Amino acid sequence: MANNMDKKVKTALILAAGRGSRLSARGTPKPLTPFLGVPLIERSIRAFHAAGIQKFVIVTGYKDQLVRDFLSKLRRKFNHDIEIVTVFNSHWEKGNGTSFLAGAEIMDEDFILAMCDHIFSKDIIEKVLSFVPPKGGLALLVDTRIKNPVIDQGDATKVVVKSGRIEKIGKNLTNFNSYDTGLFACSKDVFNTIQTVMKDNEIDSVSKIVEKLAQANKAIAIETSKGFWADLDDKNAFKRAEKALLMLIRGKSHDGPVARLLNRPISIRLSTLLARTPVTPNQISLFSFMLALSAAFMLSKDSYFWFAAGGLIAQLASIIDGCDGEIARMKWQQTEYGAWLDAVLDRYADAFLIAGVTWHVANYNMMGNLGWLIGILALAGSLINSYTADKYDGWMKRRKKKQRFRLGRDVRIFLVFLSGIFYRPVELLIMLAGIMNTENIRRMWQLKSAA
Repeated sequence: MANNMDKKVKTALILAAGRGSRLSARGTPKPLTPFLGVPLIERSIRAFHAAGIQKFVIVTGYKDQLVRDFLSKLRRKFNHDIEIVTVFNSHWEKGNGTSFLAGAEIMDEDFILAMCDHIFSKDIIEKVLSFVPPKGGLALLVDTRIKNPVIDQGDATKVVVKSGRIEKIGKNLTNFNSYDTGLFACSKDVFNTIQTVMKDNEIDSVSKIVEKLAQANKAIAIETSKGFWADLDDKNAFKRAEKALLMLIRGKSHDGPVARLLNRPISIRLSTLLARTPVTPNQISLFSFMLALSAAFMLSKDSYFWFAAGGLIAQLASIIDGCDGEIARMKWQQTEYGAWLDAVLDRYADAFLIAGVTWHVANYNMMGNLGWLIGILALAGSLINSYTADKYDGWMKRRKKKQRFRLGRDVRIFLVFLSGIFYRPVELLIMLAGIMNTENIRRMWQLKSAA
């Protein structure tokens, strides 16, 4: 049943009709309840859009007008790059099964189905997009991790899967081998099948629909044992999901030792607070850069106090510099321009910081031209180190090699911080010139040897 689609699915049906009574303390209606600063319905749309979905059919119900007004504003945020169609379900109080029918009835192509209070990582969504549902049926993504800590095992919908087919589904199953993630690949004809195999009074939940389709051999399972997803149906689920998601996005696989052990544990806490504000990743990048400029000015002054303050501010800028990417991943605001802007500002910040130290050494440590020479070597080595980082990291990743110790920007800035505290400007430039250029030569030699 599973194969790559020749014609990629472009439509997502998202059920957003519920009241969300168990989340009333966090906001109402449920689609507008914020999770890490982003309303649930917006988070769903951004996640699916990142995976390639262009059209969204949103089924509304409780406080329909509020939700539709929000979606209208959201579409403008996307510069009308996506299409959003709303369908009002007048029977929303009878269960999400009626919302599914209200949306499925108007579908004229295969689509994916999700609930607005379920969140997924991009790889999870792409896995479902790569499946073709049975004609007139659907494919449900099930999680085979029975001890997944994000899941409320008592409240979760359980599934029995055998040979790729769904045999049983329900919250009260005692013997099961997977969980219902709430993400489906659906045939455009699924509505007709549902009308055939079910009576109107049976349609109260999506689970009941899946059960009936399974009995008609029209429901298959897409099994997964990795990736992130969560059902945000109450306050405790929010807390578990927040904790798990923050651990997932707290850093990059090629973070250096200082970033991993010092910067990230602090930046992720700052990002958790910043996520609940309107601040954008690009604004954080600019703020970090301004801090680095201030640090460079302090490092250039002829005073231990100013030099130490410059080292401290430089390290603070390095920590905050991690927040832009974390916020972008938290709020699905990653853009190519944002990544490029961050990289450019980092290079300028490095140049100004080393220039400030070089000015200090050449003018106040009486080293004159020798100070300028060491500073130029430190600056060249640092900038080339950053330039080669992406290509080197990509090479290591393709060959599935693990970097035991990565010399990068986090280490450089930490050396600036230590030299500020202990007032060792000359030693700093010598270390940067020696370490960074040696690392660059090592990278070139390693890549050449492997070519």
